[in-house]
Amino acid sequence: MVSVLSLFLLIIEQSPLVVSSQLIQGHVVGVPRERQHLYDSNEPDLTKWHCLNHEDIVLDLSQINDGVCDCPDGSDEPGTAACEEDIFKSVAERTGKVNKYFYCDNKDFIPRYVRKSEVADGICDCCDCSDELLSEYKLFDVGSNCSQLKNEFDIMASTELLSYREGKKALDALEKKYGIKEDGMAHNSCINEDREKVSNEIKVLSDRLAKDRIKVEQSRGDYFNQLTQDPILYRFEQLNSARLGSDILASFTMVSRVSKGYQDILRILSDLSEAYTPSLNDKVVNDNIKKFRKVRRRAEKAKITADSKIDGDQAENLFSYFTEEVPQIFLKRESEYSLRYVIGKSNFVQALVEGKINYTNDILEYIKEFRSIMDDISQNYNVNFQDAGVKSAADSYNNYLGEYGERIELGPIHPSESLLESLNAVTTFVNENAPKVLPPDASEPEQDTNDYLIGTFEGLRNKLKEILSKLNLFSSRRDLVSLEKRFRSYESQVNLLENELKLKMAYKKILDDTQNEGNGTTAGNLPELLERMGSQSYCLEDILDNYSYAICFEHPMVEGAIYQSEDKVGGKKVLIGHFKTSGFNVDLNMEKYVEHLKAMYDEKSDLISNLAAIQEDDDKTQRYIFGNLNELNSGLVLEYEDGDQCWNGPRRSATVFVRCSDTFKIRSVHEVTKCSYIFDVTGPLGCNKTFEYEPPKFNLVE
Repeated sequence: MVSVLSLFLLIIEQSPLVVSSQLIQGHVVGVPRERQHLYDSNEPDLTKWHCLNHEDIVLDLSQINDGVCDCPDGSDEPGTAACEEDIFKSVAERTGKVNKYFYCDNKDFIPRYVRKSEVADGICDCCDCSDELLSEYKLFDVGSNCSQLKNEFDIMASTELLSYREGKKALDALEKKYGIKEDGMAHNSCINEDREKVSNEIKVLSDRLAKDRIKVEQSRGDYFNQLTQDPILYRFEQLNSARLGSDILASFTMVSRVSKGYQDILRILSDLSEAYTPSLNDKVVNDNIKKFRKVRRRAEKAKITADSKIDGDQAENLFSYFTEEVPQIFLKRESEYSLRYVIGKSNFVQALVEGKINYTNDILEYIKEFRSIMDDISQNYNVNFQDAGVKSAADSYNNYLGEYGERIELGPIHPSESLLESLNAVTTFVNENAPKVLPPDASEPEQDTNDYLIGTFEGLRNKLKEILSKLNLFSSRRDLVSLEKRFRSYESQVNLLENELKLKMAYKKILDDTQNEGNGTTAGNLPELLERMGSQSYCLEDILDNYSYAICFEHPMVEGAIYQSEDKVGGKKVLIGHFKTSGFNVDLNMEKYVEHLKAMYDEKSDLISNLAAIQEDDDKTQRYIFGNLNELNSGLVLEYEDGDQCWNGPRRSATVFVRCSDTFKIRSVHEVTKCSYIFDVTGPLGCNKTFEYEPPKFNLVE
């Protein structure tokens, strides 16, 4: 019997032209079995066939896979690269009739799809070489055949499953050692109970929130309807001085932080200039100290001062001014200060806010100069001189960076246009309307007509009207205050409910992720197991690239940490991070498992490349057709945060991925972004206890 490959070679020798698919009797190359019927004649003339999505275009059957793209949807060339790959996409997604990719039948192995661009290029991308059956080129890369790959796959799968069984056995022993008795089914039951409970709580909260939102809208309407009876107060309400107070408080918080940053960096350099030893002739230090003294004299001459405490007090006073003092003037129509003082303070506050922010930008420029000096000293001073003053300053500066990092270099600070507009609007409003709602200052003369009017009947009547009017106005304002309190109370309650609902929904998502992503693993046992391991201060330690790493579990787990130490006597030790959370990551699990397979088996054959397949219904997804072998790992990840400050960078953090094995070991450490690491670890904690192997679908049909 002539093999497909022998037939292909015979065809190539006989003709350099592309061969019609009809020479491969009863089979259209590049099409899976379930779609072969689409390439039977679909015309009255059985020698004819029309394009799958264009019935008006009729071809001879011999034109299928002849190397010429005759159909606009590319359906006549499923087994060649004659049609541009892009033309298949919209048609295939819309109709499902046209293959976007070439189908490898792969007899004796696993069928898969490859890109059309890999077809007929002289390289066998399918282990049965079916992607080169219609090629006009001679083969120059054949690779392993399907039978060989099947044997290699069986060996690989057996090795992986044996390793998994050893890892699961070690996990069972670990749980027994630490007294973990809860089984997966019991835990899943607990998860379901928790999910049901939190779902009910979410429903109750949602119902309450809907009702309270209605109350907010009703009370808001009542409040603003009452406001319209007092035009001045209504206009003041539109200014939203409380929001302005919050915005100014946020701006002054940054101002206070900049002031403290200036004080701290100035103190470090001042102490250094007194403590260093000039006679050591460290050029870097000596030159920078001279530069510092020159910059400091310039700052003193410019009368640059900073006091974070004063800035903080001013921030609180300004917040109180906009949220309490100004509203009281227009809501209660009273003030403990004179009218002249009220207007003067309003203008002063506007000038203070604008001036302080501009002044802070001047301070930032000096901070940048001082930091530039310390950067040079810290990075380039001569460590051989062992200057205690310089070493102390470098340590202090490192702590300074840990506290401020790059956040203090956000400047210059520019108040938003909306803040300045709101500030000006409130100031203008106070200047124009305070005289209308507050009594005149005592120094201003009273009108002398009152005495005369009171002595007449008409005057008495007018005075009575004035008193009654004020009483009505007072009553109206009292109602307004009551309405506002009710409105604000409902609004506050809605905010609390919204936050509580957000937390409940976040908790439900954690439960969903634990159940869905955990694949029925030891998710439920894991927190308890880690805590019990931590109660004995369990540490996993290994040496990699001249560094010693320790991943330590503590009780409680938030005390657990990762440390990196130089592998030498007196080597520097840094904190990479404290334990933050644990969970399961399906995508990372797949990525890490493929990396593992490539490291273990790829050098021996091209097996792994033949296990990579294009997803027919999703061209953005690279999948692997090794069954569910990747699920022998649980996908466990441990997150660590808030480590030591990196030099001129963020705080250190790490993700620890744990792959199933019978022994704990740190396999590798990679810095994926600046000061953010990923640890590849093996150990029993990474094993999926409920894993059951489901092999891929091999094409073993005769």
